[in-house]
Amino acid sequence: MSKAYEAITQQILELMEQGTSPWHRPWKTLRAQGRNRALNAQGRAYRGINAFILTSLPFEVPIYLTYRQAAAMGGNVRKGSKGFPVLFWKLLELTEETAREADDVGMKIPMARFYTVFNVAQTEGVTLPEALASPAETVAFNGIEDAERLVAGMPQCPSVEHGYTKAFYRPSEDFIGMPSIPAFDSLEEYYSTLFHELVHSTGHVSRLNRKEVSAPDYTDAHAYSREELVAELGSALLCAQVGIDNVRENQAAYLRSWHERLQKDPAILVMAAAKAQKAADYILVAEMASASKEETGEAA
Repeated sequence: MSKAYEAITQQILELMEQGTSPWHRPWKTLRAQGRNRALNAQGRAYRGINAFILTSLPFEVPIYLTYRQAAAMGGNVRKGSKGFPVLFWKLLELTEETAREADDVGMKIPMARFYTVFNVAQTEGVTLPEALASPAETVAFNGIEDAERLVAGMPQCPSVEHGYTKAFYRPSEDFIGMPSIPAFDSLEEYYSTLFHELVHSTGHVSRLNRKEVSAPDYTDAHAYSREELVAELGSALLCAQVGIDNVRENQAAYLRSWHERLQKDPAILVMAAAKAQKAADYILVAEMASASKEETGEAA
């Protein structure tokens, strides 16, 4: 098993043991602060499993950097500070010694690696770029309106029908069944549930074609479990985007169930987070394009 997967999964397990779910946060509060995403020293947002881990940490300002970056910015990491693993992929070129087949020599394959980062609060003397150093401004937003717009902007959005006793996605007919809105305790709960099912729908053959959805093996309980985790993580990403909370009722039991699974398969969360990120990107493509136009000053 990759040491990178082990390092990442160990961090997740430690958070769970503390009663923290890396993919359930008070996104509304973070969005209002303008801090709903963890950023690196260049101001780029972390993605996939890195986003979940770093955003779940109890730091007011979610900006992270390495030892070298801290030094390059005129400071240092405080002695005794605990760092956090960040996963990245490095292309490894196969040689005659590492290739299994002669034809594979020269082929480049992705290998999981990790490095350690520290929160800016764990440093001293660091001078951040002006864009990062400025305090986050309070952001005015309407999470429900943003959620409605997100659903409306999803490419090839499946039909959504209400009046069912539970929420589900049916690939054979490409539609989502949902309880009526009054059946939910809040609109936030309704949309976080709908987001979960929308992420499932991205696996349809006409979209991202995830085999767990497009060609499911109903005898494989592990495949079903992995797809559920993809939908759970994807829903969290979408909730973070619009600033609505997605807190599960029986959080303790839920965390225990995933704690056991992650101990048996350290790679499951990393892989699920990567698929969840692709699903969220697919759903958010219209919103991201609109944001890009605003940043560049292009007309809609």
